[in-house]
Amino acid sequence: MDKFFAFLGKAVLTLLIVGGLAGGGYYLGRSGKVPQTTTALTVSPTPTPVIVTAGLGSESGLSFTKYTIEVPEGWTPNHVTTNEGTWVDTLTVTRGTYQIKIFQAATGGAMCLYPGDQDFEGPSSRFTMFVDLTTADSIALRRGGAKGKGGFTLCQKNAENFGQPTVFGHTSYTTPATADAAIVKQMDEMIASLKKID
Repeated sequence: MDKFFAFLGKAVLTLLIVGGLAGGGYYLGRSGKVPQTTTALTVSPTPTPVIVTAGLGSESGLSFTKYTIEVPEGWTPNHVTTNEGTWVDTLTVTRGTYQIKIFQAATGGAMCLYPGDQDFEGPSSRFTMFVDLTTADSIALRRGGAKGKGGFTLCQKNAENFGQPTVFGHTSYTTPATADAAIVKQMDEMIASLKKID
C-alpha cells in the first residue's frame, strides 16, 4: 500500500509540473513575452563609381585641362594618350552601342547654334534640340542633337554663345537613333561629374 501511495504521489507531482509548464507557456505566449524571431533585411550597397583621370593639361601646350570623370558600373572606360609629334588624348566610356568620347588634340573649333540663333559666318554646327548640363566645377554645357538622329555633341557656354570644343576636349555621345532615355541620363550624369584638376 505504501508503494501505491508513493507512485500516486510521484504521478501527481509530475502532472502538476507538466501542467504548470504548459500553463506558463500559454500565459507568456498570450502576453507577448515570448521572444519573437526577427529576419534581418539585406540591403545591397550602391556600387561606387570608378573615378577616371584623363586629359593632357598645360604641359601639352594645348588649351585643355586634365580632368576626372565618375564612371558607373556597367560602363567600360578606355584612356589613351599619344605623342607622335603632337599630343592626342582620347577617353571613351562604352556600354554596348552607347559611347561617350572626349578627345583632346590640336584641332579647330566651331560655334554651336540652336533654335532661334542667327546664322554665323564661319565654322558652326546647328542643332535642332538641346539639354543644358552643368559640371561639378559649374561649367555650363549643352548637349545638342537633331530629333530622330542618334548621337549628340557637347558645347561649352562662353561669354555670349556656346562653342566647341569644351575645356575638357571635343565631347560627343554615340547612341542609336532611338536612344534609351535611362542610358542617356547616365551619360549626362557622367558629364555632370566632370571636374578639372589642372
